[in-house]
Amino acid sequence: MARGDLPILDLVVKLRDAEGNELDAGGSRIADAGAAPGADDRCPALTGGDDDSTSGSGRKRPADCPKVATWYVKRHPIALTLYFVDGEAFLDWFDSNPEAQEFVAGRFFQGLLFEPLHSLKVRAEDLNLQGLEGEFMARLLREAIAAHAQFHYDISHGRKGFVLSFVHEESPFAARSLPLIAATLAQNGYRVARLQEPVLEMRIGLQRIFLTRHEGRVYVANGLEALLNVIDSLTPPSGGLPDAPLALTVRAEAFVDHVWPVMADAQVWDATYAFQLKGEKPGALSVPAGKFARRLHPQIFEGVFAAIPHDVFAAVATSYHLPPGMTTEDWRKLVTEGPDDTAASDPPESGFALLWDFDAAQPQSGQVGIVVATQNALGTAEGFRQYLAKPDLGADCAGGTLFLAATSEKLLTRMKESCARQSLSILDWERGAHKARLQSSQLATFVNPGAGLRELFLAGGAQSGDLGDFEPRWKQDYENAKAAMRQDGEKIFRGLPIFAYAGKAGGGKTVTLDGFAVTQGVAP
Repeated sequence: MARGDLPILDLVVKLRDAEGNELDAGGSRIADAGAAPGADDRCPALTGGDDDSTSGSGRKRPADCPKVATWYVKRHPIALTLYFVDGEAFLDWFDSNPEAQEFVAGRFFQGLLFEPLHSLKVRAEDLNLQGLEGEFMARLLREAIAAHAQFHYDISHGRKGFVLSFVHEESPFAARSLPLIAATLAQNGYRVARLQEPVLEMRIGLQRIFLTRHEGRVYVANGLEALLNVIDSLTPPSGGLPDAPLALTVRAEAFVDHVWPVMADAQVWDATYAFQLKGEKPGALSVPAGKFARRLHPQIFEGVFAAIPHDVFAAVATSYHLPPGMTTEDWRKLVTEGPDDTAASDPPESGFALLWDFDAAQPQSGQVGIVVATQNALGTAEGFRQYLAKPDLGADCAGGTLFLAATSEKLLTRMKESCARQSLSILDWERGAHKARLQSSQLATFVNPGAGLRELFLAGGAQSGDLGDFEPRWKQDYENAKAAMRQDGEKIFRGLPIFAYAGKAGGGKTVTLDGFAVTQGVAP
């Protein structure tokens, strides 16, 4: 797709981990095991990518200098992938779903994705793309979705970590339009030895876009390093793609390291959510079983659910039994070897839960809470306090049948109030309609997107301050605009369902939990 006169920079790609350590190129799809290109005073070295010491760009190099650069790419597991298994079914659902269209048209969504949405509205006539007309990027996106699109988020590259790919042969419009788009708009290119075609860089609207084609797929990204990392790091779901129009895979190793080899008998551990897009059920959740599944007790102790506030962002509850009084050697063995392979014994009910919540005051990190069932060893809940760096952030409740801990006083207070029935818990969802389903499960998890989005929205300054009678007009208009945005956001957040999953582990290699949607408003 690259025109003949396009400036091309050859890249010698070197991989680094999150700590900046260089990685072996063996088995990589993009890395080069050869030495970095030579340099001298006349032709200084060019470096770039995920490198803080970028050099060679501050001075003009003679035209006959080698156009080769050492390019560092941070290799990290891809956090999220949205698979359009049946893109046509998804488009039919979206076109016939006024609620989904209202969400996309709302000020919150439009503001959150302002730059890419602006690029979708750019007309071909404005860019002198002869042979195309109208909002060509919007049409290209729809055809990409129908062509088995995959949308990836590379968390290690933040805002420049979004990559879309689709099957080239399944998109007639892409086959016709991409050569014209590349020839007209590409400003420069990057050649990687192991890739079939160069990566082209262009600007459409407010977005820098990187485009290439590899092994039958077209890749479009807003960051060069993220595009290369996706090609190099992407792994398919461990259990395969579900029979559903839409699937979301979350890779735990992108967020937490060193845990999965001992807990799940594997270096990676992913969860795949299936979305049927019809009926009241969202679909099923599939995760690898691993060692922990063999150590689950018959069902989760009810008190564990009672200590999870109804409006927390996300939680995972299990019937795993964590005994009090574990020694340092016990913890070392659990961390390095994982649970043993024997089947769980008494008690028949047990439980351990992990909570995750957002806070508008600390949106970059969020807050974490834990719940441990101790109903069969009353009086031992306080024994867990010794493991906390801040003992005052732990407490027992329900007569010593539970031990609670959190990373913030605010979240701990909410958990204690929920446990004491002073506020609602997830057992109160839809007036207790899902209580029996939760209590009979060995594993349960949920995510409340409305709660999380609301906190992140407020962290961006959506809260309105108190206005005095003599405030200047500009400040009144500013505060009124924030109030209108908050009201619009609250309407959207209250309409989003909670996606929940619960069930038994079974005895296979994969655990499949049935999904159910919970209608749960987010309190103002």
